[in-house]
Amino acid sequence: MNSYQKKFKDEINELVLAAIRLGELGYVTSHGGNLSYRVEQKVFLITPTKVVKRKMQFDDIVIIDDHGDVLFESPGRMPTGETPMHLALYRFRPDLNALVHAHPPVLTGFSMVDQDLLTRPLLPEPVLEVGPVLTVPYAEPVSDELAAQFEKYASQSNAWLMQNHGITLGSSEGIERAVDLLEMTEAMAVSASVAFRLGKVGSISIEEVMNMERTLSSRNMPRPGDPRTIKKLTDLFYKE
Repeated sequence: MNSYQKKFKDEINELVLAAIRLGELGYVTSHGGNLSYRVEQKVFLITPTKVVKRKMQFDDIVIIDDHGDVLFESPGRMPTGETPMHLALYRFRPDLNALVHAHPPVLTGFSMVDQDLLTRPLLPEPVLEVGPVLTVPYAEPVSDELAAQFEKYASQSNAWLMQNHGITLGSSEGIERAVDLLEMTEAMAVSASVAFRLGKVGSISIEEVMNMERTLSSRNMPRPGDPRTIKKLTDLFYKE
């Protein structure tokens, strides 16, 4: 076992289990999707390219620095091609320590239409724990251009639809938590699509979103969005 693997054994195991869960949820197919985990300020665990997530194993995980240089990789393994996107988001959002990029069917469907339904405060838990689901304009996957597209949107949420591509979601509470939040967000998208078919979709009022600040404080929960710029939940959902 490599020295980095020994040092970050628990975190690697957590990442492997998160990747397997992502596959079992049906949020990725074939070699799609990727996950990363910041384990030190300049050290990241990241999933490899061309490995099915539900078959991920301990030795598959690649370890890189903040420039994308490989600190450890097993023979035949290379970091995901979306590494520039992950590292860019960590630069834009230093509070985050985990990212998951996937293609859950309903959220990916939302990424293919011109609408802003998921930017609205629809359900209490996603308001508190995820923020608005913002759409990042299309750019070629695995490109530096795609990574750069996130800068404008990174501070305003922890969830970003990638136009005609999928979703990336971040957490400050670890990679298992990031997958939890993705599952919550996909469930919200399912509910929103049903509500849209049934009639006019209602949103939670600004007054009630303001009241949710008490919940964040009483539960000592991190607020979605960049803590350097987002000081209250209404900053995310209601623009002056």
